[in-house]
Amino acid sequence: MPTTPTFLYLASQSPRRAQLLGQLGVRHELLLAADDEDAEALETVLPGESPTAYVQRVTALKLDAAVARLRRRGLADAPVLCADTTVALGRAILGKPEDARDA
Repeated sequence: MPTTPTFLYLASQSPRRAQLLGQLGVRHELLLAADDEDAEALETVLPGESPTAYVQRVTALKLDAAVARLRRRGLADAPVLCADTTVALGRAILGKPEDARDA
């Protein structure tokens, strides 16, 4: 039976993901991008990219960036949780809303 890690890094700004980890009793530390990192650039949709391919590519890029961040900061090794939420209508990927009105 798989075991739950006792500690992990959460590479996400989502308060909900942090809350869920807390509810599961998983100790975690945020591993967020520094001010000089352009995290939004990772989320550029490529021409003709399907929603599934987009989510897989962006999540892999975010994970690579988070692991590099962990190494640069000299942090202890631990699992890194990275995720992406994407909304699509058919094959059309709907970008992040700019504000409440746009949402």
